[in-house]
Amino acid sequence: MTNPEKRITELEFVVTHLQKTIQDLNEVIIEQGKRIDTMQREVRLLASDLRQVRESSREPRRAEDEIPPHY
Repeated sequence: MTNPEKRITELEFVVTHLQKTIQDLNEVIIEQGKRIDTMQREVRLLASDLRQVRESSREPRRAEDEIPPHY
């Protein structure tokens, strides 16, 4: 058996290491959350743009709005 002081020191080392790991993982999660928020905003904007394009393509085109081929 190991002496109790050595065992306590080893446990303290492990706890310190785990605390650092948890802190690092928390920072990663926070950063990922920010990136997800940004991507969700971008997806909403793209979806809105796509809806507008689809709606505009359904509207009948008028001959006056078309650009002549020589332009």
